[in-house]
Amino acid sequence: MEAMLLWQLSEQFNQTIHLNVFEHYGLNAFELVQLMTLADSEISQSSHCFHRYAQLLQNACIANIDGCQRLSFNRGQFIIDLYFGDYARNAQSLPFSQQGQISHWHCLPHTTEAAYFDQHLTEKLFWQMGRISLDNANVYAFDANANSNKLAPLTRLTGFNLVSSPEAIKANEQTRMLQEIPLCERRALRQSLQSEYAYSLPSSAFVTNDLTASALATSAVTASSDTNNVNDSIAIIGGGIAAAHLALSLAEKGKSVTIYCKDKILADGASGNKQGAIYPLLTPDNSLMSQYFQQAFLYSRRRLQELTAAGHQIDHQFCGVLQTGFDERSDARLNKIIDGQDWPSEIAFAVSPLQANNIAKIQIDKPAFYYPLAGWICPHEFANAAIKQAQQIAASKGNEVVVKLNCEISALTKSGTNWRLTSTEHNEVSKQHYEHPEVVAASGAQLTEFTQTRALQVTGFRGQVSHIPSKGKLAELKTVICAHGYLTPENNQHHCVGASYVKSPENLDYCPDEQLENAQKMQHSFPDRTWVNDIDVSDENARVGVRMVTRDHCPMMGLAPDIDAIFKRYNTEPLKDHQLTVTSRKFWRHQPAPSHQGLYVLGGLGSRGLSSGPLAAEALASIICEQTPPISYDMFAMLNPNRMWLRKLLKGKSLI
Repeated sequence: MEAMLLWQLSEQFNQTIHLNVFEHYGLNAFELVQLMTLADSEISQSSHCFHRYAQLLQNACIANIDGCQRLSFNRGQFIIDLYFGDYARNAQSLPFSQQGQISHWHCLPHTTEAAYFDQHLTEKLFWQMGRISLDNANVYAFDANANSNKLAPLTRLTGFNLVSSPEAIKANEQTRMLQEIPLCERRALRQSLQSEYAYSLPSSAFVTNDLTASALATSAVTASSDTNNVNDSIAIIGGGIAAAHLALSLAEKGKSVTIYCKDKILADGASGNKQGAIYPLLTPDNSLMSQYFQQAFLYSRRRLQELTAAGHQIDHQFCGVLQTGFDERSDARLNKIIDGQDWPSEIAFAVSPLQANNIAKIQIDKPAFYYPLAGWICPHEFANAAIKQAQQIAASKGNEVVVKLNCEISALTKSGTNWRLTSTEHNEVSKQHYEHPEVVAASGAQLTEFTQTRALQVTGFRGQVSHIPSKGKLAELKTVICAHGYLTPENNQHHCVGASYVKSPENLDYCPDEQLENAQKMQHSFPDRTWVNDIDVSDENARVGVRMVTRDHCPMMGLAPDIDAIFKRYNTEPLKDHQLTVTSRKFWRHQPAPSHQGLYVLGGLGSRGLSSGPLAAEALASIICEQTPPISYDMFAMLNPNRMWLRKLLKGKSLI
């Protein structure tokens, strides 16, 4: 109810509100529906529009998982970040943001009950709350008859203003004096945690004076230049899923964007497939990567729902995904995942052969892992819709999203405080130059073609997807199947089956052998099934693209690392301070890693870009705008483009 009241105020006054919700006991969409049902009479009496809010919340696919679940409504004007689980752990995971500091905390009545309070509202929690809050933030505890007397010493200790009624109580001189020491300690706590992740955070995260982020941005874009093509918008090189969703996230945050795409149409690279599976990548130990993919998968679903609700055409089906093994080794690997965790049922659950048959409507005849909220999306329509939505949002804010097609960026060079982009536009002999204060390389297969990104440890893999006619038993398929390859349900009288996986391809020509292999993968996975005989690749209908893959299967998101500077620092005397010692490990952890300021990387999405890309784009947009991102400190480090080198250095290993 409190969230919907804020939502209503956000719409009424056209004000951006970012709400963080912390709850120790998680819930999923089904449980939320039950709560809404219980509160239905209260909602009816409060406001008719609350029914619309309640329905949108129910459709948001909330899951009982670890980490942040970002829900974005009203074109990014009202954001809810949900954190389930231990309060202190979740509060500590939030990166500090100059513009994202929390101004008000509201303790719901059940949190001030004695049993709940004593177990969860600890001094450690309050210090972490203080770290991510404004120095004069308020804590509201409306149930004054419960434990506000216990809240009072905690708020004095950590420097909060305790408000026990709807009217704010003015702090007296004694209270202000008591706050001076806590405020200093809170700032020291911020700096301490920032220092622990210095190697993975942008340098702007270490601004500790009162200079605002907007002033910093202004000083960057007003620097002099010797070209007439200076543009204060953010440049994005690329035109696929990553570029499109970054443009959308930036537009929501009030930024203008210029997209440079080498092709004649958007999403003509790896994002050009007709159907792509969308489901999370899980690991038996539910590693940080597994947690990221769950958050990212659900975020992508919400993005698609937002875009289709706004009227954009995107072919898709949330028909679920059935994952099966295809040999003894893959069966064992899948069973490890299934048995490794008590997975929330909204993420995935094991099904019997009979259940798999009933879900697929064809004969699977083997046990499977079922992802009920998963399915398939048309990638190029997903990307195009994101661009169109970004343009509409930007226009409503007095900004713009400009798309330059047939514009291949061949070089990046530093020009004062700006970056100069050199392009070779089709049908033009002369080269063009553009300048922007900030640039994002989100160029898919061309990600490593710039001098500054050439050393990134990401590899291109060719993938040929076969488009086969829908006929016979195959036409009855109702879910996506992932085994040795993947197979989609029918769309426009065709299915997609694939895909090949060829490292560092020499060309992107159609390959008859790969076409045949795509069919053979399904025959290998499901031998003796009659529907497999209906997979017909004889018409040679296929599409070839290149997916950029990292060794750890995580996307790359963050500042472009300056590899030359990293090695120069590594070889600087005294070597014991920089190589293979305890001292060197501490040095690399607590120093911002050398990077190309103002140049970011968003790529390496691999074959799961539909699941991983939009959240990585939202996190990067938050970094650029100095707002609170929807990922933790640890995830920043996991996704950072410098991670392959820094992991070695933090372990005291050799770079060579």
